[in-house]
Amino acid sequence: MFRHSHQQFRTAFELGFATAITEAFSIMRGSIDTAMVAHKIFREPNLLVVWLRKNDGRAERKAYGNAFKSANLFPAQYGLAGLQSFYRDYSEWGTHPGLGAIALHTRIEARTTGQDWSHTYLETDGKRTVAFLFRMLEASALVESACFSCFEDRLKLDSELMDMRATFEKCKKAAEWVSNNQILTAEVP
Repeated sequence: MFRHSHQQFRTAFELGFATAITEAFSIMRGSIDTAMVAHKIFREPNLLVVWLRKNDGRAERKAYGNAFKSANLFPAQYGLAGLQSFYRDYSEWGTHPGLGAIALHTRIEARTTGQDWSHTYLETDGKRTVAFLFRMLEASALVESACFSCFEDRLKLDSELMDMRATFEKCKKAAEWVSNNQILTAEVP
């Protein structure tokens, strides 16, 4: 399941770099959901049967719903609480589009004769795209940390992996600085 989650956030980044932001958000939400279900099953292995039998009938579907409702997937004691806001935002802006998702694609220009409203399929504001991509990076880092925490005893023995994770954290901090300064100061043509 963690591998599937990883595939999803990689696909989301492809869409994000193609400026299909709401579609990227939808897939990011799926990535988070998959990882959190995997993490919950790792913590509570008895729930694997509930997950496997969720489509076997009404009672099984209800048991699945009770065990895996989103309120139960982000416990703070495992460092997962930070993902809940991403999950909620990506649900509202991607998977279950509301006003926010529609607003991402709506452009309003003032004219002397009134207003000109248009709808764009792709995100055309470079500054916002950078911010959205950086937020996706933050979410994917939290998903990776959830996966890592499940297998930490074995994974921390891989010195190359530990070096890559440390390098990633440094690069993420640098990307945050660039993202913040680009958003505040850069002019996008």
